[in-house]
Amino acid sequence: MRVFVVGSGKLANAMLSAKATFQSCELIPWESAFQHLTERGMILHCGSGRQIAECITFCQRTGSAFIELSTGLETEHFTPDFPLIICPNTSMLMLKTMVMLGQFGKHFKDYQISITESHQSAKQTEPGTAYNLAHSLGYPVEQIISVRDKETQSVEMGIPDDFLEKHAYHKIVIRDGNDALTIETKVLGHASYADGVRQIIDLVSNQTLENRRYNVLELMQ
Repeated sequence: MRVFVVGSGKLANAMLSAKATFQSCELIPWESAFQHLTERGMILHCGSGRQIAECITFCQRTGSAFIELSTGLETEHFTPDFPLIICPNTSMLMLKTMVMLGQFGKHFKDYQISITESHQSAKQTEPGTAYNLAHSLGYPVEQIISVRDKETQSVEMGIPDDFLEKHAYHKIVIRDGNDALTIETKVLGHASYADGVRQIIDLVSNQTLENRRYNVLELMQ
């Protein structure tokens, strides 16, 4: 299976740098000419959205699956005629936590909740994981606290200096009077993302998917 990696940022480069560990498929950087191919493959989109139309053309022609790793793009609302998998996160530990909150988060809707997320200062897209957590808990996304200040990330969140430019941090606090429950997650670097993407590709490859949009959490369940 050929998997075309779309994008030129840190995540796309991390996927291509780890391609030797993808035993079940071949990772290839996307080129515009590939939209005219007729052989089925798979799209792994890590880009800004500039090449989405080309990728859609390829998937429509071949029936290939489209795995979306970027957040806040039109694909999150697109009605496809091919399998489209939206991935708000690819860390398996984080995804399993999201599945858990998706199933049981409704039990906390009457409590006082706060959600804080932190990413590298260069991140400009929507914090998809934080939005997903908020939806699971019935929490307004506009009240999510987003942190991009390096000093705050280092001192208050304990992000090591080596990972200030490549991290994802989330903190959920649920209060009931003097009682408090805290869920804190840290993903440092892209190693776990590459491992998670490898498992997601295997998950998609081993299932017969309908031509519609999926959230990766749905496939995991």
